[in-house]
Formats: sequence, structure tokens, C-alpha cells
Amino acid sequence: MGVLPVADPLSATTATIKRPSVFYANPGPWGKLRCFYIFLEAPMEMVETFPLPSSKPRWSFPESELPKLPDLFKSAGLPEKFVAALLDPRNCAAEDGLLHLFPTVADVEAMTPMMRDVIYPQLAKCPANEFYCHPVRILTDTVEEWFQSANLRPELIAKIRQLSYRKLNCLVFSDLSVMMNYATSDSEARKIYKACTRTRSLMVQMELDDKTKLEPLLDYWTLGIGIRRKDIEPIMQAIINTDGVDRLGLSHVLPALARKLLYTYPGPEFSRHGILPDCHWTSLNFFNYEPHEYLLDSRLATNLVLEKFETVKPPYRYGDILFFMDGGAAFHSCVYLADDMVFTKNGRNALSPWVIMKIPEVQKIYIYNTTTHIQGYRHKKIITDS
Repeated sequence: MGVLPVADPLSATTATIKRPSVFYANPGPWGKLRCFYIFLEAPMEMVETFPLPSSKPRWSFPESELPKLPDLFKSAGLPEKFVAALLDPRNCAAEDGLLHLFPTVADVEAMTPMMRDVIYPQLAKCPANEFYCHPVRILTDTVEEWFQSANLRPELIAKIRQLSYRKLNCLVFSDLSVMMNYATSDSEARKIYKACTRTRSLMVQMELDDKTKLEPLLDYWTLGIGIRRKDIEPIMQAIINTDGVDRLGLSHVLPALARKLLYTYPGPEFSRHGILPDCHWTSLNFFNYEPHEYLLDSRLATNLVLEKFETVKPPYRYGDILFFMDGGAAFHSCVYLADDMVFTKNGRNALSPWVIMKIPEVQKIYIYNTTTHIQGYRHKKIITDS
């Protein structure tokens, strides 16, 4: 898909961004894949179960960090008046080892993207700063394109753009508390929160016709060992044999559990284990008909990988698990599908759906420094049998 050049995404106008809606994956053994993007938002009945943030911004630091804060704020370039107000004891609150600072809405709005880029990563280190730890990640070139179909007033989108900043090659937004000041009603406040749950996913369709060479296609999607061939060959052949029909949703080719989860959010049934599924649970359960819940334990999930998987180098094959590594620790994983597309769940939380994304898009979310890298793993049985 072509990318339209934008001089400055943070100062773009609210004009509608026109892009090709449909594009094709690169040719390969996976077949002819027709793709387009969709935006998912958590349903309102789910949004209503989450408390809205206060309209008063709050920055929380460990109390032990207090002596370092003046240098931090100075390095960010905050005005002296702003810093003095932040550190005024009358404007601070200590609680359970944390120091809470309360910047004004006006001061937060006056911050530059560079100031946010210095301070917000420090705020992200403290779990009390929920929306700094888990910012809205905007994977399009502009804020306007990301929220184009979000049904928000243009003024609200413009305000989000003003408050956004760039984290490497990804736009991020953390100041949801500021946005609460611009909601005209409770329902609009909920709409803003709902819009901030937006996730972009690929919808992928396989094009099939009487010229399609079915055997190599089946070989790819059955891992070369015929796994699930009885499930996908009939539907592929049926599409080929049906006049006027030439597309099969890729979800029909995926294993049962992945097919069930794709484009959905974790339901209440996942809460019975006391912990929600994460990326590793998702990746390691990809081929399981019923999920193995012990994989919610990261220690056991790690042991499974060490015992039953081997490292592989690109080019990857369908079903390979891609681990995002920093040193020897894997902080994210996803399942390779085809071309540069993966099946992924980005976060262990109820507002993170299961989606299909391009690898570079996942990298925008998870790769923050030059020490991180991707390592592929393949099940030993697949290596042995294929």
C-alpha cells in the first residue's frame, strides 16, 4: 500500500486522508491475499465497566525520585514557573511511597512533543500512571487518519493531535485526563474513552479461481505435513467450484481457536482464571482446539518453548512464533501467517483484541531501542515431519 508523504503529522489539518482501501500481499506460497484495514473499538457495554479518568492531570513518581525531579524537568525544557508549581509542597500529595504531582491542564497543553518525549517515558515506569504506561498508539501517519471514523468532533481530534508526540516512528497519546475537560456530557466522555481503545487490524481474503494451483496452496497452509487439511481443502475447493465466488476469508483457514478469537475482545469467561490471556498464551495456543490454560503462567509457557521449539531464521513459515527479544527475555510474541502478517494480541488486558497486523506495525508498538530483535521459533514436530 502506498504511503502519502506528510511533512508533519502533528500539525496536519483535519482534511480527510484518501488512501487505497484494498491492496494485495506480496506473491508467495500463501496464495493471492487481498487485504484491507479495519478499525476495532471496544463495545460500549465494555467501556462502561471501566472508570473514566479524572479531568485533573496527575503525574506519579516514587517518593525516592523527588531529588531527581528538578533535573528531569529541566532536561525536558519545562518553564521554571511550571516546575515551581509542580514541586510546590502545597500542590503535591504523598501516598504509599508515591509522590503525586498535579500539573494544570493549561500547562500540560502548552508542553511540546519534545517535553513529552522526555517526561512521559519516566512516568511510564510507574504503574500508577496508567495512561502513560499504556498510551494510545497511533499507527497511521496522522492523528486525523487514525480517528477518521471514530465519530468524534473535529475539535476533539485536533486536541488529541496537539497532545500527541512521537515515540521513535510511532505517534502516541497519553493525556486522556486532559480530554475529559473537553467532553460536553458523560456520553461524550465515554465516546472519547471508547475512541482511545481503537485498534487497527487487517482483514484478509484469499482469492481462488479455476486457475488456482490448489496443492502448493494446501501444502503451505497445512505446514507441509497435512495438518488440518481435511478442514480447509473442502472449503477452498468449494470456492473454486462456485460460479461468481472467488474470495475466502483467511479466518476460515486458521485453526479453530484462532478463528474464534480473531477480531474479538476477551469475554467474561476468561476472568475465571484470575488472569487474562496475553500474547504468549495466544501464540502457544494457536493450533490447540481448546486453550491450554496453564500457558497463562509465563514460567510454564517459557518451559514449553525451550522443550518443544527450535530457533529458525527467516524466511518464516506459517505457524512460526516470532518472539520480540531484549537480551534473553521475550516481551512479546505473535504467530507468523504469510508475507509480513502475523496473528497477535497486544497486551494482557480486556481492551486488547486479537488481530492480524503487519510485522512493521507490531514493531512500532514493541521495539523501542536498538537492542531489541525478533527471533523465530518453530515446533520441533513440524521440523521433523516436514
